[in-house]
Formats: sequence, structure tokens, C-alpha cells
Amino acid sequence: MLSRRTALAAACGGGVAVVAIALGAVPVDAQSAKDFFKGKTLTYIVATAPGGGYDTYARLIAEYMEKQLPGTKIVVKNIPGAGHIIGTNQLYAAKPDGLTIGTFNTGLIYAQLLKQEGVQFDLSKMTWIGKAAADPRVVVMDQKSSVKTFDDLMSLKEEERFAASGPGSASYNETKMLISALDLNVKLIPGYNGQEGEMAMLRGEIGGQLGSLSSLEPFVKNGYGHIVLQIGGKKSDLPPGAAQAPEDLPAGKGRSVAALIASQAELARLTAAPPGVPADRAEVLIVAYRGALEDPGLTARADKLDRPVEPLYGEDVARLVKEALDQPEDVITMVRGVLSEEEVKEQKGVSLATELLAVSPDGRNISFKGKDGGTVESKVSGSRTKIMIGGAESTRENLKVGMNCEITYEPGEANEPSTVTCN
Repeated sequence: MLSRRTALAAACGGGVAVVAIALGAVPVDAQSAKDFFKGKTLTYIVATAPGGGYDTYARLIAEYMEKQLPGTKIVVKNIPGAGHIIGTNQLYAAKPDGLTIGTFNTGLIYAQLLKQEGVQFDLSKMTWIGKAAADPRVVVMDQKSSVKTFDDLMSLKEEERFAASGPGSASYNETKMLISALDLNVKLIPGYNGQEGEMAMLRGEIGGQLGSLSSLEPFVKNGYGHIVLQIGGKKSDLPPGAAQAPEDLPAGKGRSVAALIASQAELARLTAAPPGVPADRAEVLIVAYRGALEDPGLTARADKLDRPVEPLYGEDVARLVKEALDQPEDVITMVRGVLSEEEVKEQKGVSLATELLAVSPDGRNISFKGKDGGTVESKVSGSRTKIMIGGAESTRENLKVGMNCEITYEPGEANEPSTVTCN
């Protein structure tokens, strides 16, 4: 940008250039790019359900980005499903004109590393706008739980139930990794989005969960839960009996897994656009995003909401994402082994993220798209099939066409599912 002004000085005289810089004159092409957004609607995709941390950040940022882009309307659109994969696929495939941006969780770094089925994006090719926070992960237990410290968690005699979002999300992947790496007596129950996990703890359905500190801290501050493990962040902020990972963990797989999770915590609350957005329009979005995150009004409101704001922008975020994806093969093998262990032990048959294409009135017969792209006709058992909808146990009568579900079924004449977990 300065080089263009220097060139102008050469053509028009140094004094003119100094005046232009002093007045903050905008180069013609940059002004043209900013003018492109006037009178248009920008869609901000949130790849999960309303009410959680991603939704809160997106709506706050959208409000303040509108101030930076006069004449532009920003609409937040929630597209939940398959652990943020469905929304991120749609973001990646959107027209690269600068009018679609989106936020999704860092669990998709694991999904891409492991070449998870359903992933149709390449995070290294995204147009990176920024990230809003660095957010340690914490294990929070229900205040009524007998697990009061990290040592209690490590020595559980009776199985404890942990909530998580759908398969592929950061909370799901990282909880599974910790359960296996630390040999915890914990059963993971997926399908809890937004604040459904906290509500399930209040109802006594769930004993604990792993999630971002910013999302779970209000629950803790209100006296409903307590932290027993933190991954990343400052140990000085932890209560007695809570452990800090990876430092407090013994050498071995547990510490290695915790170190990998901690590296992802630096990339909290990402925002990106599809690949191929013109550089001048991407720069307008980055400048608007920066202006929003550095607006005193936003930081004051984020502070009241207990949402940390530690932003980075553009190329700095792109660099961190590429570093996170550039893992040695032995680390990828370790993570693949950890994430596949329970799948082998707990699931039989085929498991996939899909959409319900047809449902009979009684929910007995359903159809969905299979892994080969064909349609699978399936008979749902009223007693053998475990059904979760919106994080709560349900019945087949509540299955509806269009639901995004994680289905595990045994191929055969009936294709009977063992589990159906829907948003």
C-alpha cells in the first residue's frame, strides 16, 4: 500500500503524497473493494447449533463488523451437523466472492489429518480472516459428582458419563483421545450441542464434559460444576486438586495427546472464507474483522460474557493452521490409533454422518444416503436401537426427514441401526 503512495509521490510530488498519507487516503483499488460490499448481505456461517460459544462469538463479531462495513448487512446462519463438517463443507464450497465467511471448531484439524469420511474441505486452502481467542480446554464435573479432583477422575471405580458434540467435533475427538490415553473409566455420549451438555449435567444425566474454558466457565462460576483438568492456559488460575496438562501428566501417550490438544487451543474461534476470495476483498474482510475485535465496545461485552478475546489475523492464522496440519507421521498414527480404539470396541458395522431422506410415520422405517452414495433402507428397532436427539435419549417416533444424524448399522436385509444420534 505504501509503495503505491510512493509511486504517486514520484508522479505528483512528495508534498502531495505526504498529505495523502496524513489524511489516510485509500488507494483506488482498495476503495473499490470496500465499495463492493455496500448494499450487499454477507452470510456468516456457524457450523453448529445456536446458543454455544461459536454462536456467541459469531453474533458479537458480526454486529461489530457491520460497523466497519457501512451499508453491509451480516446475517448469521447456523448449519449444524456431523461435528461441524456439514457447515464447513458448505462454507468451503461457497462462491468465493467475499460474501460468505464462517466459523467452526478446531476438531476439523483432526478430521483432516485423519482423512475422516465426509470431509470435503482443505483447511490449508481456506481464505483466513482471523481467530478471536486462545481458549484452554477444561474437564468440568457436575458439582454433585463424587469426582472432585483430577486424582478422583483417574481412579474412578464406577463408570462416569461424559457429554460431547457430534463425532468429528473438537470436544468429541479430544475427549475420546483423553479417555484412551489416560485409561479413564468414562463413557462418551455424543450428540450434545451448544449448552445441552451443561443442561444434561443439571438434570443428572451426565457427570462431566470436556470443552473450551470460555464456554464452561460461566457454568463453573455459577456453582454448578468444577474444573478437575485444564489443557493449556495458566495453572495459577486452577483450584486445588485440578491438574494442568501436559505439565502435570506423566510422560507417555497421555502427555503427548495433551500436548497436541494444547496446540489446538491457541486457534480458538476461527473465521475463514472459501478458497480463492480476491486478495483485495479478503483484505477488506480482515480489516473489518480486526476493527471489530479491537473495538472497545466488543471487548467490554465479551468481558461481561466471560469470553476471552486474544485475536490474530490473516496470514498469522493461516501459518498456525498449516503448522497444526503439518504433523509427523508418528503423531498422526498415534492420534488415529487413539480415535479408532473405542470405535473398534463399541461399534459394530458401518458408521457414517448422513441425512434422513425418508421416515415412516412410526419411525420404524428410515432411509439415508450410504457411504457409496446409494440409498440405504433401514428398519429401526424399538428396543435394540439407541436413539439420541438433541443430546437426549429419544424414540424412533421422533425421527424426522432432514435430520442430520450419525448412524451405526449392521449391513444386511434389515440394515438395523445400533445407534442413531441426531441434531
